[in-house]
Amino acid sequence: ACQVGRGELEAETFGKVCQAMAEGLAETYRELYEADETPLQFQNLWCYPCWDSYLQKLTQWMELFCQRLDQEFADYESKQKIRDAVEYIRENFRAPINMAMVSNHVSMNYSLFSVFFKQYTGTNFVSFLQTLRLEEAQRLLRETDLRVSEISARAAFSGEKHFSKVFKAAMGVSPSDWRRLDHMKEG
Repeated sequence: ACQVGRGELEAETFGKVCQAMAEGLAETYRELYEADETPLQFQNLWCYPCWDSYLQKLTQWMELFCQRLDQEFADYESKQKIRDAVEYIRENFRAPINMAMVSNHVSMNYSLFSVFFKQYTGTNFVSFLQTLRLEEAQRLLRETDLRVSEISARAAFSGEKHFSKVFKAAMGVSPSDWRRLDHMKEG
Protein backbone atom coordinates (compact mmCIF):
# COMPACT_ATOMS: atom_id res chain seq x y z
CA ALA A 1 0.00 0.00 0.00
CA CYS A 2 2.89 2.37 0.82
CA GLN A 3 4.45 1.53 -2.53
CA VAL A 4 1.21 2.52 -4.26
CA GLY A 5 1.14 5.80 -2.35
CA ARG A 6 4.74 6.56 -3.40
CA GLY A 7 4.01 5.62 -6.99
CA GLU A 8 6.33 2.60 -6.89
CA LEU A 9 3.51 0.12 -7.57
CA GLU A 10 0.41 0.58 -9.67
CA ALA A 11 -2.89 0.47 -7.79
CA GLU A 12 -4.20 -2.14 -10.23
CA THR A 13 -1.26 -4.44 -9.51
CA PHE A 14 -1.79 -4.02 -5.78
CA GLY A 15 -5.48 -4.86 -6.25
CA LYS A 16 -4.47 -8.08 -8.01
CA VAL A 17 -2.14 -8.94 -5.11
CA CYS A 18 -5.06 -8.49 -2.69
CA GLN A 19 -7.26 -10.66 -4.91
CA ALA A 20 -4.61 -13.42 -5.11
CA MET A 21 -4.12 -13.28 -1.33
CA ALA A 22 -7.88 -13.63 -0.68
CA GLU A 23 -8.16 -16.51 -3.17
CA GLY A 24 -5.16 -18.23 -1.58
CA LEU A 25 -6.68 -17.94 1.89
CA ALA A 26 -10.03 -19.19 0.62
CA GLU A 27 -8.46 -22.21 -1.09
CA THR A 28 -6.09 -23.15 1.72
CA TYR A 29 -8.52 -22.81 4.62
CA ARG A 30 -11.89 -23.47 2.94
CA GLU A 31 -12.78 -26.26 5.39
CA LEU A 32 -12.27 -24.04 8.43
CA TYR A 33 -14.58 -21.11 7.78
CA GLU A 34 -18.29 -20.69 7.29
CA ALA A 35 -19.72 -19.71 3.91
CA ASP A 36 -20.77 -16.27 5.16
CA GLU A 37 -17.28 -15.42 6.40
CA THR A 38 -15.23 -16.43 3.40
CA PRO A 39 -11.98 -14.53 2.83
CA LEU A 40 -13.17 -13.98 -0.74
CA GLN A 41 -14.92 -10.87 0.60
CA PHE A 42 -11.44 -9.31 0.51
CA GLN A 43 -10.84 -10.10 -3.17
CA ASN A 44 -11.85 -6.71 -4.42
CA LEU A 45 -9.95 -3.90 -2.76
CA TRP A 46 -12.09 -1.37 -4.65
CA CYS A 47 -15.28 -2.37 -2.79
CA TYR A 48 -13.96 -0.59 0.30
CA PRO A 49 -14.10 3.20 0.72
CA CYS A 50 -10.39 3.40 1.51
CA TRP A 51 -7.30 1.33 2.16
CA ASP A 52 -7.64 1.78 5.95
CA SER A 53 -11.19 0.39 5.85
CA TYR A 54 -10.04 -2.64 3.82
CA LEU A 55 -7.10 -3.25 6.13
CA GLN A 56 -9.25 -2.88 9.27
CA LYS A 57 -11.86 -5.39 8.03
CA LEU A 58 -9.18 -7.81 6.84
CA THR A 59 -7.33 -7.57 10.16
CA GLN A 60 -10.52 -8.20 12.15
CA TRP A 61 -11.37 -11.23 10.02
CA MET A 62 -7.84 -12.63 10.27
CA GLU A 63 -7.71 -12.18 14.07
CA LEU A 64 -10.99 -14.08 14.52
CA PHE A 65 -9.94 -16.70 12.00
CA CYS A 66 -6.57 -17.20 13.73
CA GLN A 67 -8.34 -17.66 17.06
CA ARG A 68 -10.52 -20.32 15.48
CA LEU A 69 -7.47 -21.93 13.87
CA ASP A 70 -5.75 -22.05 17.27
CA GLN A 71 -8.86 -23.72 18.72
CA GLU A 72 -8.97 -26.25 15.87
CA PHE A 73 -5.34 -27.21 16.51
CA ALA A 74 -5.98 -27.44 20.27
CA ASP A 75 -8.99 -29.67 19.60
CA TYR A 76 -6.93 -31.79 17.21
CA GLU A 77 -4.19 -32.19 19.82
CA SER A 78 -6.77 -33.19 22.44
CA LYS A 79 -8.38 -35.69 20.07
CA GLN A 80 -4.98 -37.16 19.31
CA LYS A 81 -4.30 -37.53 23.03
CA ILE A 82 -7.64 -39.29 23.51
CA ARG A 83 -6.88 -41.60 20.55
CA ASP A 84 -3.57 -42.41 22.24
CA ALA A 85 -5.39 -42.99 25.53
CA VAL A 86 -7.90 -45.37 23.92
CA GLU A 87 -5.05 -47.31 22.34
CA TYR A 88 -3.24 -47.43 25.69
CA ILE A 89 -6.40 -48.68 27.44
CA ARG A 90 -6.95 -51.38 24.80
CA GLU A 91 -3.38 -52.58 25.28
CA ASN A 92 -3.46 -52.43 29.12
CA PHE A 93 -7.05 -53.10 30.24
CA ARG A 94 -5.99 -56.45 31.71
CA ALA A 95 -3.86 -54.56 34.23
CA PRO A 96 -5.17 -52.54 37.16
CA ILE A 97 -5.41 -49.13 35.45
CA ASN A 98 -7.52 -46.11 36.26
CA MET A 99 -8.34 -42.76 34.69
CA ALA A 100 -5.62 -40.88 36.58
CA MET A 101 -2.98 -43.26 35.23
CA VAL A 102 -4.24 -42.95 31.66
CA SER A 103 -4.62 -39.14 31.76
CA ASN A 104 -1.06 -38.92 33.10
CA HIS A 105 0.13 -41.27 30.36
CA VAL A 106 -1.14 -38.86 27.69
CA SER A 107 -0.12 -35.74 29.68
CA MET A 108 -3.60 -34.35 30.03
CA ASN A 109 -5.38 -32.71 32.94
CA TYR A 110 -7.62 -35.26 34.70
CA SER A 111 -10.83 -33.21 34.44
CA LEU A 112 -10.21 -32.19 30.85
CA PHE A 113 -9.37 -35.78 30.00
CA SER A 114 -12.70 -36.93 31.43
CA VAL A 115 -14.66 -34.44 29.30
CA PHE A 116 -12.76 -35.14 26.07
CA PHE A 117 -12.83 -38.90 26.63
CA LYS A 118 -16.62 -38.87 26.89
CA GLN A 119 -16.93 -36.64 23.81
CA TYR A 120 -14.62 -38.87 21.78
CA THR A 121 -15.88 -42.31 22.86
CA GLY A 122 -19.49 -41.50 23.73
CA THR A 123 -19.09 -43.11 27.14
CA ASN A 124 -17.25 -42.44 30.36
CA PHE A 125 -13.89 -43.97 31.22
CA VAL A 126 -15.20 -46.53 33.72
CA SER A 127 -17.85 -47.85 31.31
CA PHE A 128 -15.34 -48.02 28.46
CA LEU A 129 -12.87 -49.98 30.58
CA GLN A 130 -15.57 -52.25 31.96
CA THR A 131 -16.82 -53.04 28.44
CA LEU A 132 -13.34 -54.10 27.35
CA ARG A 133 -12.97 -56.28 30.42
CA LEU A 134 -16.38 -57.88 29.91
CA GLU A 135 -15.56 -58.60 26.27
CA GLU A 136 -12.33 -60.25 27.39
CA ALA A 137 -14.22 -62.28 30.00
CA GLN A 138 -16.69 -63.44 27.35
CA ARG A 139 -13.83 -64.46 25.07
CA LEU A 140 -12.19 -66.42 27.88
CA LEU A 141 -15.47 -68.07 28.84
CA ARG A 142 -16.02 -69.07 25.23
CA GLU A 143 -12.49 -70.15 24.30
CA THR A 144 -11.07 -71.63 27.51
CA ASP A 145 -11.96 -73.95 30.35
CA LEU A 146 -10.58 -71.55 32.96
CA ARG A 147 -12.49 -71.25 36.20
CA VAL A 148 -14.54 -68.09 36.75
CA SER A 149 -12.07 -66.92 39.41
CA GLU A 150 -9.19 -67.18 36.91
CA ILE A 151 -11.17 -65.36 34.25
CA SER A 152 -12.01 -62.65 36.75
CA ALA A 153 -8.31 -62.13 37.46
CA ARG A 154 -7.25 -62.24 33.79
CA ALA A 155 -9.88 -59.70 32.84
CA ALA A 156 -8.63 -57.45 35.70
CA PHE A 157 -11.75 -57.47 37.85
CA SER A 158 -11.12 -56.78 41.53
CA GLY A 159 -12.44 -60.19 42.58
CA GLU A 160 -14.68 -63.06 41.54
CA LYS A 161 -17.67 -61.75 43.48
CA HIS A 162 -17.37 -58.28 41.89
CA PHE A 163 -16.83 -59.85 38.46
CA SER A 164 -19.93 -62.06 38.79
CA LYS A 165 -22.05 -59.10 39.90
CA VAL A 166 -20.87 -56.85 37.03
CA PHE A 167 -21.16 -59.66 34.48
CA LYS A 168 -24.70 -60.57 35.55
CA ALA A 169 -25.77 -56.91 35.52
CA ALA A 170 -24.43 -56.49 31.97
CA MET A 171 -25.33 -59.88 30.48
CA GLY A 172 -28.40 -60.89 32.45
CA VAL A 173 -26.88 -64.22 33.56
CA SER A 174 -23.95 -65.37 35.66
CA PRO A 175 -20.61 -66.08 33.95
CA SER A 176 -21.10 -69.85 34.41
CA ASP A 177 -24.60 -69.76 32.94
CA TRP A 178 -23.41 -67.57 30.06
CA ARG A 179 -20.68 -70.10 29.25
CA ARG A 180 -23.16 -72.96 29.32
CA LEU A 181 -25.67 -71.08 27.11
CA ASP A 182 -22.93 -70.00 24.71
CA HIS A 183 -21.71 -73.59 24.33
CA MET A 184 -25.28 -74.75 23.71
CA LYS A 185 -25.53 -72.26 20.80
CA GLU A 186 -22.42 -73.73 19.20
CA GLY A 187 -23.53 -77.34 19.60
